[in-house]
Amino acid sequence: MIGLIVGSGFNDFPLEQSRTQVIDTAYGEAEVVIGLLDNTRVASIYRHGADHRYAPHMVPSRAQIAALKELCVKAVIATATVGGLSADNEPGHLTVPDQIIDYTSGRENTFWDAAHPTPIHVDFTEPFDAKVREALLEAGKEAKVYLFNRGTYACTQGPRLETAAEIRRLIMDGCDMVGMTAMPEAGLAREAGLPYALLCGSVNWGAGLADKALDFEQIQLVMQQVAGHMKNVIIPAIHALDQ
Repeated sequence: MIGLIVGSGFNDFPLEQSRTQVIDTAYGEAEVVIGLLDNTRVASIYRHGADHRYAPHMVPSRAQIAALKELCVKAVIATATVGGLSADNEPGHLTVPDQIIDYTSGRENTFWDAAHPTPIHVDFTEPFDAKVREALLEAGKEAKVYLFNRGTYACTQGPRLETAAEIRRLIMDGCDMVGMTAMPEAGLAREAGLPYALLCGSVNWGAGLADKALDFEQIQLVMQQVAGHMKNVIIPAIHALDQ
């Protein structure tokens, strides 16, 4: 079984023969939809909740990753919509990033706390699993969807969008895209021993990089387009990972 964590833009990701299961973990409850996607068994989690009730800084990432671990998924594909910071990530482009910088604060970013006091130090040099990344990249070729094969994801706190000065700082730091949800999710997946990679779709330019103010109606249209391309990539990718 393959795990999917779906973000904004995936309001409808229907699975066949599906059932919703609430898994009670040591870190809270997580709602998982288990079913078939093109005859492959998947466990799908709406990162923000099915009703989009979790703002980026409130996503129960520990419970969600712990639930996928309990279900013994082979690998995890996560989707994310981002703001583009480089030419390779202009709105409408898809990227499989290979690096991440965490700018968040105050989030529960590890499984090791007062209730679970024995930490395990994990190597996070390469934050995304090579095999899952390769499956996504090959799936893009199969689906004839271009995926940019690298990039640094800047994870900011949210829920507000960034200032133009903050975007300039991220670019100077070497970031190619900006989002609000990949951390602590990616780090928790590594702690849990789950192979994890991110499929990003750019839906707007970062603040100050376009000549006009953000058009949220246009962002929604681009998000729908990006989500369609992502689905075309995810299906062959989960087939490959389920072998």
